[in-house]
Amino acid sequence: MRADALASRERILEAALVIAGERGFSMAEIADAAGVGRSTLYRHFPTREALRDALSQRGARAAERLAPDQRVTPLPYQAPGQLGRDQPLSLEVTRVLDEVPPHLVPDQLVSEARRAAGVPVALYVVDIDGSHLLRLAGSDEFPQDIAAPPALGPEIVPEGLPAFYERLDEMLPGCVVEPLWLRGRVTALLLCIGTPHSPLADIAKQGAAALELAGDYTDSIEEARRRKPTTPAAEIQQNLFPPRIARVAGAQLAGVLLPSYEVGGDWFDFVENRDGAWLAIADASGNGPTAAGLGAAVLGALRAARRAGGELEQALDLMDDTVRRLEHPDLFVTAIVARWRAATGSLRWVNCGHPSPLVLDPDGALVELEETPHPALGTGPRPAGFAVSERRLRSGERLILITDGVTAREVQGGGRFGVDGIAAAVQAAESPTAADTAMSIQSAITDSWTEPLQDDATLVVMAVG
Repeated sequence: MRADALASRERILEAALVIAGERGFSMAEIADAAGVGRSTLYRHFPTREALRDALSQRGARAAERLAPDQRVTPLPYQAPGQLGRDQPLSLEVTRVLDEVPPHLVPDQLVSEARRAAGVPVALYVVDIDGSHLLRLAGSDEFPQDIAAPPALGPEIVPEGLPAFYERLDEMLPGCVVEPLWLRGRVTALLLCIGTPHSPLADIAKQGAAALELAGDYTDSIEEARRRKPTTPAAEIQQNLFPPRIARVAGAQLAGVLLPSYEVGGDWFDFVENRDGAWLAIADASGNGPTAAGLGAAVLGALRAARRAGGELEQALDLMDDTVRRLEHPDLFVTAIVARWRAATGSLRWVNCGHPSPLVLDPDGALVELEETPHPALGTGPRPAGFAVSERRLRSGERLILITDGVTAREVQGGGRFGVDGIAAAVQAAESPTAADTAMSIQSAITDSWTEPLQDDATLVVMAVG
């Protein structure tokens, strides 16, 4: 068989492995995926049965090559840029992860993007404090870092991209940007010098998922997000957080934590389950590893109760018990744990020694919610139960949860940031989305004084649709 015929046969078998492994397939789909004509496909495999037999024989030959006692085999890794074989292919997440070592996935994405675009390409991720874009892959003709992207931690706020594109065009004339989207958030950017010959949207879409999954198998992607070493406490916290930006039924969510490199006991959490969206914010006593460890244990208690089907009261009871079991009088945690049901517009929450929730109405008025307060977790007599407060949130309202590091932030010239600082910051937000509101408050906190924060500052914003 001629070399070109062998290559066609291999492309057909590879395409069939991907498609047939997941569902039923048609011969036309196989031909399209392999990039060959249907006549070529039928010349090699006259029927679907013939193709299935060839796949079975191929698998059997691969199994015969294994040593009898071999249980785990190395994946057939390819060097970055080789997945396209003799022509560019649309990337598939599973194929990238199977054929490329995790630490080389960014280089693979750039190689495939450059192959398709025909112009220089670089891949950028965001520093964990949101202050810089950092080059993850790509040549030195691109800057190593780009300051002040519109970001919340390591995720880019989509609302800020248009203005950021204008600034990029001044720095890199003719630059074209392709965001890597994942569930409504931008996790990275592909930058091209010049207009791509082919669209990069598909590579960006697959690349976002590939990077997210590859991060579970290598430190190299997270390493690239850090301009300097984190403290052990901060590293623990970084691994606890949910995505900074999320969509849930009937609302948007966004979270901020400052400072990112030295934070200790603050955390926030949100997730959407069948029983609604849960959101929480907490501040553990102390600082450094002790506060981080205490915060991590209490967050673990919340998630354990939630995943066991518990209600708010059961979650708070387990969190309180976790602190008390440490039997240390100086250890306590302030927290708000809430649940949002979009169908009824109902927000139910429990506050244990934490700053009260704030609501911003569509007219811009910021009010503190009335509630039944409880002592901080782990303090006072063991509670007999937790009283749940409730309020209906209406379309256009924004819920804001904070730790006391936000309001206690010292500002230039004296005084504190306070609730007035929050009110001024939300008025400056260009749009009423959760992410833009959170970014506006974050900017106001950091801009209020050049001195570093005296305490961790954490906030969660939920914007009701």
